[in-house]
Amino acid sequence: MKEQLLALVTLISTVVLPTSESATPLLSPLPDYLQYQEKQVLAEESLDLTMREPNQTANQGYADNILLALHYLKGDVTLPIDWQTIREPFTISFVLQPGEIFAFHENVLAEFAHPAVTMNSEFLTTEGYKSVWGLGGNGVCHLASLMNWVASEAGLEVVAKANHSFALIPGISQEYGTSIRSQSPSQNLYIINSLDQPVNFTFKISNNDVSLKITQ
Repeated sequence: MKEQLLALVTLISTVVLPTSESATPLLSPLPDYLQYQEKQVLAEESLDLTMREPNQTANQGYADNILLALHYLKGDVTLPIDWQTIREPFTISFVLQPGEIFAFHENVLAEFAHPAVTMNSEFLTTEGYKSVWGLGGNGVCHLASLMNWVASEAGLEVVAKANHSFALIPGISQEYGTSIRSQSPSQNLYIINSLDQPVNFTFKISNNDVSLKITQ
């Protein structure tokens, strides 16, 4: 069907006006649905924000810290934090060119120096993060683990030297559990675009869900 449409468009675009020998060909642009090519989805997974923790107060703290981290990535955080605004649905994306590195925070190991993208945050209470069970920024490890999971499924190179094996992360296999601590370059997540084309990371945030899709 697509080949027949292309043949028809080609025929139309080369018709010559019969009223003049010098008439130029009628140029007919390709329809949008022929010009547009859907990006290839390499991997896509999601995180349910309602099941981070059995304790509801702690669960809200985890969820809020995850959302705040994504707003720091987006670059639209102002203090003091307006949590109602932070919880509103939004989308954020970034691109890694071939060979470029994402690091979850800027305290990086030497071999991953000069990352192209970070979360732009240290996940501290001074940045507005909530303290859950006595730990400021508690919950961002869940977000890092989601990124580890999706990037691994997409075939990118992933390095996470500190596993989150000390506590299971709901909805994510233990192999992707990633421990994050901005004071330690080893407790970081590194994603390298080892493919030969740019890859796009798109986070879509709804009221109860954070999804990550990687496309090429």
